[in-house]
Amino acid sequence: MKKKISLIFGILLMAFLLIPNTKVMAEGTAQDYTTGEDVTKLSTFALTTGDDKDLNNYVTYSVNVASDAASSNVEVVFPMTLSQKGILNCAFVFLDSNPTTSYGDFGIYSDAACTKPIDYNTYNYYAIIPKKGTYYFKFSVSDYSDEKPEDGYYFGFSSNFFSGADRNLKDKTWSIAGSEVQKPIYYKVTTTKAGSLTINLESEYSSTITLLNSSKKAISEETTYYSTDTKAVYAVGKGTYYIKVASNSELYRIKSTFKAVTDTSGTTKAKAKKLPAGKASKGLVLASDKAGKVDWYKFTVTKAQTVDITFLGDVSSGEISLELYGNGFSGSVTEYINTVNSDKSFSVYTLGSTKLSKGTYYIKITKKTKNTSGSYTLQFN
Repeated sequence: MKKKISLIFGILLMAFLLIPNTKVMAEGTAQDYTTGEDVTKLSTFALTTGDDKDLNNYVTYSVNVASDAASSNVEVVFPMTLSQKGILNCAFVFLDSNPTTSYGDFGIYSDAACTKPIDYNTYNYYAIIPKKGTYYFKFSVSDYSDEKPEDGYYFGFSSNFFSGADRNLKDKTWSIAGSEVQKPIYYKVTTTKAGSLTINLESEYSSTITLLNSSKKAISEETTYYSTDTKAVYAVGKGTYYIKVASNSELYRIKSTFKAVTDTSGTTKAKAKKLPAGKASKGLVLASDKAGKVDWYKFTVTKAQTVDITFLGDVSSGEISLELYGNGFSGSVTEYINTVNSDKSFSVYTLGSTKLSKGTYYIKITKKTKNTSGSYTLQFN
């Protein structure tokens, strides 16, 4: 993602080299490249979703630094007020007709006197904005030639902004984020029913994701994902939750998707839900459930026959187990789900036969640890 953004800035700044300036600007001002209006304060574009259309939004200026016949070093400073912490993606180019005699430089500062620089990465074109406030952008030129240009010196400058603030996640909608490496951002999610909560995260490097309750206490394992396209799934009840993300990427985007699930499992063996042949049942192991909580199901075989059990699920934290009971089975058939898109389907065998004898059988689903949560699908054929 970061390489793509850098390429966009490189392309748009090349426009300054190809399109001549049509207006000599007043000393100490910048010109909005789109409207042609002079400004004394810079602004930027706050990105939201991080899709291709969103990434093409930016604010661009042509900046003038007035020349001084008596000085080899000149500069101009413009403020920009940012309402949140985050990452300012910005790039500049010095537009000098005689680069052999002059040199242009750029810096960002947290004070008007420009004595306190903030981190600006000239390779990746981003600046870390540690907190909301006003920052100062200094454009400076060193020119040791005898003849200085009458209309001064020009820079091209362009930027957009990736918020690093905590925020609400809108269901099924991507949100773009920018933060210092491994500095967590907290995303609030509210659910009106019990169901499955899926978190998708796109980043260049690894990230850790943790599910928190309404008090921001962890109710899942802190899991590190090394894939650039990450998917985490939790099972939650009605309520407010937070997703804590700490990434090794300065820029990433995140999306939450909630799907309500009705769990009709039995809470005891005596109340086990009957599984009709060929019909799937969905279940939830909620993050709020206690470790050891069980769901019970049963199915009946009317004659000796081959039986296949479908056991699918999504678990990003902890482990869900399945045990089979009845007619000689006492938990000796055990399967586990502990990953997203897990498939632990199996055929039931008895000693010396591929057929299961006539009778009623029970399936026990267990939450193995305190921080386990996930959804599953169960079916027998």
